[in-house]
Amino acid sequence: MDLHSVVVTETPLRIPLGGGSTDVRAYYERFGGFIFGVAIDFYIHVFLKRLRMDSRIQFHYTACEVAERLQDVRHELGREALRMVGIDHSISATFNADSPAGTGLGSSGSYAVGLLNGLYALQGKPTDPNFLAEEAFRVTDNLGWEDGKQDPYLAAHGGFTVLHIGRDGHVEVSKPGISTETVRRFLSNTLLFYTGIVRKGQANDILKDQRRGGDAVLELKHRTKAIGMEVLRAFETGDLDRFGCLMDEHWNVKRQMSTLISSGGFDSIYALAKSNGALGGKLLGAGGGGYFMFYCPDTESIGRVHKAITDAGLQRRMDFGIDYHGSTVTLIRK
Repeated sequence: MDLHSVVVTETPLRIPLGGGSTDVRAYYERFGGFIFGVAIDFYIHVFLKRLRMDSRIQFHYTACEVAERLQDVRHELGREALRMVGIDHSISATFNADSPAGTGLGSSGSYAVGLLNGLYALQGKPTDPNFLAEEAFRVTDNLGWEDGKQDPYLAAHGGFTVLHIGRDGHVEVSKPGISTETVRRFLSNTLLFYTGIVRKGQANDILKDQRRGGDAVLELKHRTKAIGMEVLRAFETGDLDRFGCLMDEHWNVKRQMSTLISSGGFDSIYALAKSNGALGGKLLGAGGGGYFMFYCPDTESIGRVHKAITDAGLQRRMDFGIDYHGSTVTLIRK
């Protein structure tokens, strides 16, 4: 493509379903990791344009910055992505997201995948989902962030995805066999509430706090991996009530990994959901805020839980669907 090209990428966010936190380097390099998750129709859009008459770098997100040199770009993820692909001038990038960063939906991985997908398209270089995912992981890894493998891989591939992560970091990707009826029940019986709390870097603090937990946290992560594999079997067999109960077990394990994951207020909301019929639930991602997800077995419990949670102050229930495409790139102008 020439210097006048314009591209737009659309990259999904994700919901982790099993194995969370076993995809970080500190764990998988010793024991191997396992992830089961799904990409959803919450998106990050990146608009990229090579500039004709301006040699500067322009980034538009929640802030707007114009930099004369690459090293002066304040947007860390964007700066590192540009460095990796070898673009250091005459570029404009605009970001738009369906959900704020720091809400447990894997936004940093999706941002990195979407940005790289667009930058490579501008250069006319072919990519595939595994390449994009690994390059996106390298972006956050180079920045010293505690992000794992799941976010970029789920964003790049879309749909329900299983990751087996080797101790050498190699990721085997597979697509589980899940019936359309199971998907329908998952979407209809799962309640997703936005807590209104954005973590703003707390995810890294939570993951670092887990590392300080030593052998006790390692044992909890081993159990998390085993629960994740059971969750996958529950989806494959269509036993979503089992999935709900496993979420409850996982939440109780997860809360023990760090005091930063939950709070008295979140614990009260969780107990309220359980007492009104939810089989299980969790705060998505590292915890500390973002989205609360609950699974209910039937229509009656869905109604009770919805009313109880909204009466308790969480007014924003978010409907969602499945994204089966992963990160896509559209050429607007050659």
